Amino acid sequence: MRNGNVKRTVLSLSNDSYKHYLLLRYVNNSPDPKWRLLSFVSEELITPEIWIQLHNYARADVESRGGRLTGYEMINERLIRHDSIKSENWPANWMWVISKKDF
Repeated sequence: MRNGNVKRTVLSLSNDSYKHYLLLRYVNNSPDPKWRLLSFVSEELITPEIWIQLHNYARADVESRGGRLTGYEMINERLIRHDSIKSENWPANWMWVISKKDF
């Protein structure tokens, strides 16, 4: 398949939608019982550290399939792109974009 013929799927998610995606994709389907236990916990009780671990797992998963996971935020009326989370706090005001190849 030539590069010009590769189709891409793009998902744009709000912060709440992205967290829901992380839970559905990486917690509910996890082979690890420790992660599956999170499906019984309210999202508000999940720590920023856990959200960031799930995000890093998702990013590695998406990138391993030729895709990209990017966060965006508005600062002073400018859209800023973030390729990773560089703090210990969950970026609650970001929008998330997942782009992946369709084979």
